[in-house]
This record gives sequence, C-alpha cells and structure tokens, in this order.
Amino acid sequence: MKIAVMAGTNVDTKMGADLLESKGFETISIAMADSCTDQTDMQYFSSEELEKRAGEEILKAKSQGAEKVFIYCNSLSASIDYKKISKETEMEIITPLETYANLPKSCRNIAVIAANGISAYEIDRIIRDSDSSRNVISMGNMSIVESIEEGLKPEEIIRGLNLKGMVKYFEEIEDVRYKIDTILLGCTHFPYIKDQLRSLTTLRVIDPGEDMIDRI
Repeated sequence: MKIAVMAGTNVDTKMGADLLESKGFETISIAMADSCTDQTDMQYFSSEELEKRAGEEILKAKSQGAEKVFIYCNSLSASIDYKKISKETEMEIITPLETYANLPKSCRNIAVIAANGISAYEIDRIIRDSDSSRNVISMGNMSIVESIEEGLKPEEIIRGLNLKGMVKYFEEIEDVRYKIDTILLGCTHFPYIKDQLRSLTTLRVIDPGEDMIDRI
C-alpha cells in the first residue's frame, strides 16, 4: 500500500515516512514548510491557504497512487479541517488527533507536551470532549522541536531543556485529584526522545504514532 505522508517540515515528514516504511509501506512525502518558524507562522496566520494547499497536495499524491494520507503532525492536523478535505478528495486521512479521543479509560490526569499553542489547545479540547472528568495539563514547547530539527542527540535535549525537571514536576504533584498518570507526546517529533523520557519515569508515556499505524 502506498501512503502519502504529510507533515510540517522535512524532518517530521521523514520521520513519518521512516515509520511507515519500517512497517512495509511505500510512501510519498509532502512537507508543508521549510522550517519550524515557517510552519508555525503558516498555521497561525494562513489557515485557509494551508487548507487549500493541503487539498491540492493530497490530490497530487492520489494521482501518483497514494491510497491513504498519514498526517504526521499534530499542529498541522489541528490547523486544517482535514475531515472536509478527506471528503472533498475522497481520501482517508489518518491523524494523531483520533488517538486523543480514544485514550484508555485509565488515563485520568494527563500531561500533554505539544509543539505549540495551537496543538496544545486542540489536544486539550479533544481529550475533554471525550471525557470531561479528565484533568489535563497542557503546554507547547517549540524549543524541543527546534532542538530535534537541529539534530541534537536525545540526551543533549533532555539535559539542555531540563526535561528531567519537567518530568519531576509531573511526578511530584501531591494532590491526588491532579496526580499525573500519563505523559502524552502531542508532537510527532517527540518519539525522537521517547525512550529517554521513558527511562526517566514510571509514568505512562503515550506515542500516538503507534496507534496511527494500527489505524492504517
């Protein structure tokens, strides 16, 4: 099966393509921006233009034999009406956002780490819409994305951005009503540091990419 992989920059597009190719899929890559800054600017200020271009790119990929679309980018998924595009192009579109609507019931207090405010807000909204009794702490941290794009090693990113301190904060919340049980990787760049984060904590760390593969 040939899958069109659409993402923000060349780096996360390649990450999505590599993930699918490791599972035996053929891919067509579609990067929507040249850099993290361009990507964020486009998502904040040019949603109509972004939506139009996404539709055009998907139709082009369809003409090249793509059977499904894999949007390997949270903020891009949150910035466009991908359900409308799916209907208009007659292409199934798989995004990380469906994962957040179907989290395990045992996820009660969730820390969401996203790339920017757009995706943090949308993930928070989706989780609360699925179960309003859940508690969510959400944050956007573009510095993690930029460090990954720069090619820094996972250990350097963990140390340089004090992500160990962030995890420690989640772990040390004492109020039982808000005690975090799950860290949700709300950016498709973040599996790059997933193993290192898991080594720091006993909290559950969820990577939506794993669920996205299952949905294909």
